[in-house]
Amino acid sequence: MKKLLTIIIAMLAMAASAQKVECHFTETKFIKASGKTLEGEGNLKLTPPDKFELNYTKPAGDYFIINGKNMSINVRGKKSVVDTEKNAAMRTQRNTLMNCITGNWKQAATDNNAETSVTEKGANKVVTLTAKKAAPRGYSKIIITYRKSDNIPVELVFEEFNGTVTTYKMTNIVKK
Repeated sequence: MKKLLTIIIAMLAMAASAQKVECHFTETKFIKASGKTLEGEGNLKLTPPDKFELNYTKPAGDYFIINGKNMSINVRGKKSVVDTEKNAAMRTQRNTLMNCITGNWKQAATDNNAETSVTEKGANKVVTLTAKKAAPRGYSKIIITYRKSDNIPVELVFEEFNGTVTTYKMTNIVKK
């Protein structure tokens, strides 16, 4: 247990010290209410401590950007900018995503009132956050797969209470 804790702390330190991470991502979103599956892909860029970008090539022109307290979104031509300090739901979404992508999953668990489990799967560590109780919105479960070598996520799965499941897979990861 002590060895595992030491490894986790070291990986968190490596993730926090990264200057920038860029990669290709794919997104699969299953919407339970309609039974539809939406797919997307593009380029992801993380610049710690508080900038995260999903720039879509499919659908082209879409984006989701966190820059400090602001979230900028373009979904099929509908653009918006949200000050997350003034919108609690969007602040929770921003914090959850940033904490998961930067390796601070313990804080994401606290923010989402979730229990955690950590397992190892080959060269990866799989962290599962499971909500302690149902809520009208938010995530019932979050599964994050990190590379053990540098604590960079290679897959994120967000399961919402309404049954929507969004999966992000990252490939061609480059640290700068």
